[in-house]
Amino acid sequence: MRKIYGLIIAIAVIISTFSNSTIISYAANKTAEGIKIEGEYLISDIDGIHTRYVVVAKNTSDKDLAVVAKFYALKANGNPIKSVTDGASAVKSGQSFMLYGQFKKKDIEDAASFSYEITVTETTGCRYDEVGFDIEAGLDNALEVTGTNYSSEDVGCINVRSVFFKDGEAVAFDTVNIGDAAYSLRSGSTNTQEIGVLLPEYDDYLVTYFVADEL
Repeated sequence: MRKIYGLIIAIAVIISTFSNSTIISYAANKTAEGIKIEGEYLISDIDGIHTRYVVVAKNTSDKDLAVVAKFYALKANGNPIKSVTDGASAVKSGQSFMLYGQFKKKDIEDAASFSYEITVTETTGCRYDEVGFDIEAGLDNALEVTGTNYSSEDVGCINVRSVFFKDGEAVAFDTVNIGDAAYSLRSGSTNTQEIGVLLPEYDDYLVTYFVADEL
């Protein structure tokens, strides 16, 4: 099941922890045709301080999109306790991607469920086709992720996100930016970073990434 989403188009099994409270909304004046939710995972970070609600989604429109998600931790009566925001600045048409809400556990002790709202706008800043991406097993159970900028211009860093599984259950989440000049990957450059360092034991993973204009 190990997949690099965006390079391999695949269908994921939806794990919906709080599916009854999930909200997907679109701004009325946007042109995007839709976002398909492929998976939802509630994951405790290894630091013991945070919990992340991770959504795996796919841009099913015929446009490249900038995507923003607002995540809510809700009480049993539906009132929000805490909200956080995340985004993917450039998602290619047909590409899968991840969004996540990171909450401090102490802030959501009374949470009974989670929900989120997703809004989209069309973008011309997607540079996904101008980079190459590879992933290999590294040391100490880590994964080495490598990005190469084949274009004649610098691009924004490659933002990589991954969910790790053990026996079908999501046990960890990790993210990294592949850049060699602050938050950019220079023209012709290759850079390698690690994800999954010091994570709990896992036997499977999903990986997505997106690339935007130089920041």
